[in-house]
Amino acid sequence: MKFGIVHRPKSGRNVSGDAYLIKEEKEVTLICLVDGLGSGEAAAEAAQAAIRCVEISSTLPLSDILAKCHQALRGTRGAVMALLRISFAEGAMTFAGVGNIGIRVRSTAPIKPISRNGIVGYRLPRLQEFTYPYTPGDLFVLHTDGISSRFILNDALWAKKAQDVQTLADEIARNFGKDNDDVTVLVAR
Repeated sequence: MKFGIVHRPKSGRNVSGDAYLIKEEKEVTLICLVDGLGSGEAAAEAAQAAIRCVEISSTLPLSDILAKCHQALRGTRGAVMALLRISFAEGAMTFAGVGNIGIRVRSTAPIKPISRNGIVGYRLPRLQEFTYPYTPGDLFVLHTDGISSRFILNDALWAKKAQDVQTLADEIARNFGKDNDDVTVLVAR
């Protein structure tokens, strides 16, 4: 897979409370996006604790990873997070999320993954995994709430998928990124 990433702190800050992990193995890619509550050092600590937990439990089912992260984040500010596992051999993608991490998928079939309301480390909802078919060439856009809710993946923006994924990530961040929040957008194809 190819990845385009924009990851920047809130205007006037040196540290981002967002974090991400891409773990590529033989036939599986795991993508994790985390937004520690608030911004600054305390948010970054929560986000990095989640990333460390995902790194050591990456082969578990996604709901088990989220449950482990919930335990690891107790005593921190907490975080919202999403996990996307793409299994190339099985032709499947599995998604699980807690909170307001956004995900958009452009595929041959309609795919609309849903995150559950909650906060990892504070109030974990009943976890749910969603599995969909994966086709080579599918395009994934994951983002934190530093990307405006006005972000719409219209046909003109999707047409840019023929461009480099970094170009698409840059354009999304430039057009929809907020200055008053940490911004992370991750595009994968």
